[in-house]
Amino acid sequence: MKDSKIKVVPDHYTTVTPWIISPSSAKLIEFLKTAFDAEEIAGSRISGEDGVIIHVVVKIGDSLVMLFDAREGWAPTPAFLNLYVENAEKTYQQALETGAKSVTELTRLWFGEKVCRILDPFGNLWWINERMEEIDFTDPETAKRASDPDAVKAIAYIQKSLNEALLTQKKFFENSRD
Repeated sequence: MKDSKIKVVPDHYTTVTPWIISPSSAKLIEFLKTAFDAEEIAGSRISGEDGVIIHVVVKIGDSLVMLFDAREGWAPTPAFLNLYVENAEKTYQQALETGAKSVTELTRLWFGEKVCRILDPFGNLWWINERMEEIDFTDPETAKRASDPDAVKAIAYIQKSLNEALLTQKKFFENSRD
C-alpha cells in the first residue's frame, strides 16, 4: 500500500520533466552550463559499469532536466525545448558562442514575447523566449494585433525558420552517423 504522505511529484520537479538523451551527457552539461547557466544537481549522476551516464539531472532556471547517454546503434532522439529567460538576446548570444547554431533570429511577436531558436551541438532544438508584456487573449484588440501585417510577417518567418531548422536537424543527425 502506498504511503499517503508520499508526494505524487518529488520536490523541485514538475508533473512533466524533460529527459534528453545525447551522445555525451557530460559534454551536453558543459554546453548547458555555459549557454543557459545550468547547474548539475549534486549526487544525481549515475554511471554504468562501462562509464556511460545512465542518469544525471541539471537545473535550468526553476526547471529540472534529466539526461542520459545514448547507446551505440540507437536512433537519434532530439529534444524540443522551450526556455523562458529574462534576457533572450543575451541567452541567444551565449548559446551561439558555446557552439549552437542559430535557426531563428530574435523576433518580437504580437503576443508579447521575443522569440529565437537555436540548434545545440547535440541536435536539440531550443526555443528561447522573453516575455515583454501580458496579453489578454479575450480582448478584441488582441485579434487586431494578430492580424497586423507585421505580426503576420513575423509569424510567417518563425514558421519558415522552424521548417528550415528541422531540415537542418535532419541533416545534422544524418551526418553524425558517418
